[in-house]
Amino acid sequence: MIPAALFIGSIGVLAETSDIQRRAYNQALKEAGLDWQWDKDTYRDLLTDSGGVKRLTRLNAEKDANLSEEDISRIHARKTELACQEIVNEGVTLRPGVAELISEALKQGLKVALVTSTYQENIDAIAKAAGDALPLEKFSAVLTRDDADSSKPAPDVYLAALKRLSLDSSEVIAIEDSSPSLQAAKKAGIYTVVTPCKFTDQQDFSEADQQLTSLEGFELTLPN
Repeated sequence: MIPAALFIGSIGVLAETSDIQRRAYNQALKEAGLDWQWDKDTYRDLLTDSGGVKRLTRLNAEKDANLSEEDISRIHARKTELACQEIVNEGVTLRPGVAELISEALKQGLKVALVTSTYQENIDAIAKAAGDALPLEKFSAVLTRDDADSSKPAPDVYLAALKRLSLDSSEVIAIEDSSPSLQAAKKAGIYTVVTPCKFTDQQDFSEADQQLTSLEGFELTLPN
């Protein structure tokens, strides 16, 4: 069965940016006078929480650092600024099969939406770096952290997307890249395909309807 919509659930589905984000966190933490430097293994573990503010809050508690919410917000904002600068200046390419999948979905008349817990700045940076390969102006909706009361793994942003596009969950395929994001889509009742990125490939994806190493050749069909 052909779906009515394709939901791309995370910027990690679009492009490999996790190491850029990690380095940006380290720089922002250093600028804030903190000696928390996250290596790759540490960042892999932190990615089991969806959302940078959550990760900083978790680390704040573990380190007993007594950072205020304002401190955490300021560090996170600086991280986002640094990461977006690198994404735009250095460029990123979309992951294999992503551009072709989006193009095919639009060609078939599917509603295509980006349904993410990240902030608009990150999306804008990736779109600028990807150029015509990521035609967000043709998407039916782009939802961000600002469109949901709770971030993933809560299903809020998915439920908001279904409501905005007048869709039933049974009509949609979601593509995700992490366990918290997979849980969000499944809680919303959506058929979910996972393509882990380099920093999430060790997470638990047992709930996924499909798990793929790449979206190359992926066919837009739902089980009857």
